[in-house]
Amino acid sequence: MQVPWRAAPRAALSSPLTLVVSIATTLLLGFVVAAAVLHSSSAGSAALAYQQDRICPHSVHPSLDGDQLPLASAVTMSSQSPLSAVYTRIGRPDFNGLATYGRFGYRPEALSHLTVVEGGGTGLWVPQTIATAARVKVGDRLTGSPLVVSAIYADLAHPVSGWWCSEAKTVVPNPLGGDGASTSVIWVPQVSDLSSLPQEFSSGASVSLRFPVEPLSTLAEAEALRDRGNALVTSLGLPLTRTDVLTSAITAARTSERNVSSALLPLVIISVLVGLAGVGTVTVQWAQRRHSELRLLWVRGAGPLALGFRGVLELGLPLVAGGLLGLVAARLLLPLYAPGAVLAPGTLWVALGHVLVVVAASLAVTVLVACWRAHRTFQRRARSWRLSVVPWELVVAALAVLAWVRLSRNGLGTTLKGGELPRIDVAALTFPLLVVLAAALLATRLLRWSLAWSHRVQWWRVPAAQLAVRRLAAAVGPVTGVVLVGVLAVGTIAVGSAVAGAQKSALDSKSGVFVGANSTVQVSQDIALGRVTLPSSLRGNTTLVGVSTGALVVDPATFTDAALVDDAASVRSLLSGLRRTGDTAPALRIGRAANQEIQIPGLPLVKPVASLPVFPKLGTRGYVLARESVPAVEQVGSWHLWSSLPLAALTSSLQAAGVHYTNVADRARVLDGLPFLTVEWTFGFVAAIGFVLAVVAAVALLLAIEVRRRQNAVSGALSTRMGMRPSVLWSSHLLEVGALASLAVAIGAVASFVSMEFAVPRLDPAPWLNPAPVLPDLVPLLGSMVLCGLLVVVVAAWLALRGVRTARMGELLR
Repeated sequence: MQVPWRAAPRAALSSPLTLVVSIATTLLLGFVVAAAVLHSSSAGSAALAYQQDRICPHSVHPSLDGDQLPLASAVTMSSQSPLSAVYTRIGRPDFNGLATYGRFGYRPEALSHLTVVEGGGTGLWVPQTIATAARVKVGDRLTGSPLVVSAIYADLAHPVSGWWCSEAKTVVPNPLGGDGASTSVIWVPQVSDLSSLPQEFSSGASVSLRFPVEPLSTLAEAEALRDRGNALVTSLGLPLTRTDVLTSAITAARTSERNVSSALLPLVIISVLVGLAGVGTVTVQWAQRRHSELRLLWVRGAGPLALGFRGVLELGLPLVAGGLLGLVAARLLLPLYAPGAVLAPGTLWVALGHVLVVVAASLAVTVLVACWRAHRTFQRRARSWRLSVVPWELVVAALAVLAWVRLSRNGLGTTLKGGELPRIDVAALTFPLLVVLAAALLATRLLRWSLAWSHRVQWWRVPAAQLAVRRLAAAVGPVTGVVLVGVLAVGTIAVGSAVAGAQKSALDSKSGVFVGANSTVQVSQDIALGRVTLPSSLRGNTTLVGVSTGALVVDPATFTDAALVDDAASVRSLLSGLRRTGDTAPALRIGRAANQEIQIPGLPLVKPVASLPVFPKLGTRGYVLARESVPAVEQVGSWHLWSSLPLAALTSSLQAAGVHYTNVADRARVLDGLPFLTVEWTFGFVAAIGFVLAVVAAVALLLAIEVRRRQNAVSGALSTRMGMRPSVLWSSHLLEVGALASLAVAIGAVASFVSMEFAVPRLDPAPWLNPAPVLPDLVPLLGSMVLCGLLVVVVAAWLALRGVRTARMGELLR
């Protein structure tokens, strides 16, 4: 009695196919569970990295700021920080009798981060604008102070480098502001030099305390830094204003991590249930193969439970090994499916725990299925009740309807407060996947019915098709299983890829409409009046746009050179027709704006003559006028340069030409893209699961062919001996396997494309911004899936024919 039990683990080697299938089943189970855990942790780290990239490096640590302080007190407070800055109030420093507005400041290593125009050394460093206005030269002495000018540097301007960004509001002047409102800084080489300044600068000083830190990788590091930083700032006890931007970044990253985890949970649960069903199927096949041995053990007194554990003794080691291999695969492939490769400490242990849970569940399923099989076979043959009788497709379709109701009412989710991430509605998020699942279940049921009636088909005039139908009908179970998994694979790949691509393009298009172009800056009306000309490097890629309340004033000849529009030729044609012929100014009516004459402050009477649904900067409401229709350009609210160039290229050209600007906007950074990235990461994982299912479907098809190798060899060899040409047999196998692949690709693609057509516009993290997400071009994706399907079909047909070519008739007949 002990020999069969002790030999059970070794007995698994006698069935290598069962061994491979067992390992592969739990490998995929372990991969899905571990990948979900790793992906969620990676999403939190990636969200933190995204938020950190939008924060000034010196503002990551909690910081302190204060103003209207005595200069001596500000200097004393500055010693409490490794990177502090002290600025005097704005006054009129006098160097040689031509006083102009300016302020003094000190920041460690500031001189090494400035561009010298003239001079150098360790005296006063005067900005070029003040030096030009006050005719300051190297060697001039500050009146009322022993300090001497040693260098003239180029003024700082937007966009500033990361070292200056936390001080930008102080060190970058607004050239379009009023006199004395802002100014560049005259830098002193040592903090003690501030005490040598004239008396008028001794009050109204400001101070900033910064605490530089290394870039953060994980949320645990960020939370530890936040706690230490707040404790440090509190311990200083200074009467300054605390700024803690790291807390909001951590909150956003945690919310993103929770959103991704909750969105993945239904998919993971379904995948685990499908995987456990696969384990049960493997156990049933094992029980059928070990029927004689199990009957012998039953006769000798072993009960159903003991026989169930007999299955664990043989299949347990492959199941455990497969689960651990799945964890290893999930970790190694992390860069391919996750938004980043940085994981929180202990994430691998959490993933291992989840893998062990599903492995334990697999072992439990093995015991229960083997026990039930033994009880049904040896004790009582119960009446057959098949799960296929239950209309699962109707159940899933009902769930899809409920998900659509939630999606149509709430969209992707809700935002509690401005600036917070939306709370994702998981039920709404699953709508396209539920549609694909319902289509897959319906397709398999219809396929099963069709194959049950296929014996009535008489296609002997096309023997290849007739044989293909006969072979399909003889293997209904494997065929429907392959089609089910194949439809799910194609559908999830399409849904995941399309929604992720739609989110990426939606962020790009929304930011484009919000800004109007790749980059914009506000300039003075002198450019509109012709007093200042633009540099030649900006011709052909930049346009001047006037902005008033609810209206834009554009140059029809150059607007489409820079603005982000879908159909440049059409927009250019409409704008060229806006020519004023009377007292009213013809205009384009945008979206929901009133179709009537309207008076806008600073503009002539506006009369709509054409319309567009959406327009850059205006969105879906407003009016667009031609520049020549506005006689008094100085009455327009503000003037801006829109450019197709990156912001750095635009501002460097303006700086080289001496053109003053302010209020810069960069399309790449104007919107917080984390809500879009959260949805993109979620459906990126859906696409990854789709690829896993595609591998499962391909392997299942190839294994089904390999299992029927002897049967195919016998039928194929007999057919060729009876006169069938090898080309017909080859065509028959291509038709058989190609029909399955075509059904999977066609049904999966249609179901996913139809569901996404309805779902994608509503999966919008920022519905208050236009335009809504649109379905991306899916032709390349569909083409790649068709090519992969053709490759699998050819390989499967080759495997089926391999046994025919190498068969020996004598052995087959014997």
